[in-house]
Amino acid sequence: MSDQGGREADSELPDLMDPEVQQCPYALYQALRHNTPLYRMPSTGFHLVTSYELAREVIRAPDQYVSSVSPMALADEGIPQEIIDIYENDGWLPLASCSTSDPPQHTRVRGFLEKLFTAERVRAATPAIDAIAESLLDELEGRTEIEFIQDFAHPLPMMVIADLLGVPRADIGQFKVWSDAIVEPFSMMASRERRIECARLVVEMQAYFADMVAERRKKPRDDLISEAIAYRNKDGDAFTMQELMTVITIDLLASGNETTTAAIGSGLKLLIEDRDALNNVLAESALIPTLAEEILRLESPAQGMFRRCAHSGNLAGVTLEEGELLNIRFGAANRDEAQFSEPDRIDLQRKKAGSHLAFGMGRHVCVGAALARQEIISAFQALTRRYDRFWLLPDRPEPVYQPSLFGRNLLSLHVGWSPRR
Repeated sequence: MSDQGGREADSELPDLMDPEVQQCPYALYQALRHNTPLYRMPSTGFHLVTSYELAREVIRAPDQYVSSVSPMALADEGIPQEIIDIYENDGWLPLASCSTSDPPQHTRVRGFLEKLFTAERVRAATPAIDAIAESLLDELEGRTEIEFIQDFAHPLPMMVIADLLGVPRADIGQFKVWSDAIVEPFSMMASRERRIECARLVVEMQAYFADMVAERRKKPRDDLISEAIAYRNKDGDAFTMQELMTVITIDLLASGNETTTAAIGSGLKLLIEDRDALNNVLAESALIPTLAEEILRLESPAQGMFRRCAHSGNLAGVTLEEGELLNIRFGAANRDEAQFSEPDRIDLQRKKAGSHLAFGMGRHVCVGAALARQEIISAFQALTRRYDRFWLLPDRPEPVYQPSLFGRNLLSLHVGWSPRR
């Protein structure tokens, strides 16, 4: 360990790029917070930011620590030319998403997205979200065993965003395949072959939405695709087709369902592991909004986001040079003992439960936070109205998380449940 506050790494620490470590990274996070909250990973060269205080310091200086970092470009060979060719020959090369861009592009896209997910619009959509949650449980009526991710956690937010976009619910099975293809390359764990396959799938998705854009240009509807086409910024400029494809497929569809699916899945797993918390929300449904915040804090769906040093500077006593990379570990900051008492358990009486960093803060705070919160609340209200016992099925695969440096997505969650009497 160097005397520069952890600029050099302790080689005995587990590597966060190890899929096994990613299954439960919290012991590593705790060790880093206590000893080296700014930690240079030997295997990658970038720095992990693991304390709440340091994470806030980085987030609150968006011009010093900029967001324009593509995880896909960080692989040893960068983005293979074959992938670029697939997009340029058959579709549109995706631009940086709202969360991974800086002004002026960030300002342009965020100006549109912010209008879509205001508290007022989410309140108006809440009865429809509640109805989707209830309809999914109606379809599962009578079943005592389910695969919770496939049967409930995934379709709920996907159906919500599909309805908002104005696309047929019948296509959401295909949307899952496409959405995974968008998200998986950001994991930094996908093979070259898988990333090429993902590019082909995303181009398929672009073709689907390009046809829909052409149709909406002729006959606009009351949906988000029509709003994206009609949007003009303060200079009167419309989105280009390349921008429309990025906004629709990444900012709206993928971002609008993947992280919420992750939170709902992890949330049920947490309640299975904490019978007291389950009993409390069963007895008092008014606690469910706090439960949602605790789920987001404990199992942050976006575990980490990159930042790049725009200028040389000092952070935690370490000199960082221009171009060096940081990875803000929201999953570590949100379990920081210096910020949260008893940080590793659900506390339904927690003061300022929403002070976690699961949605970021400042310039890059998640534009869909209000919608995601409502989807989680609606999900657990519906579940706890109908069922009062949940358990992992002993003869099925144990819960496993998708290997990813970015996300925290359960691949499956095989559960039994029993109806409330």
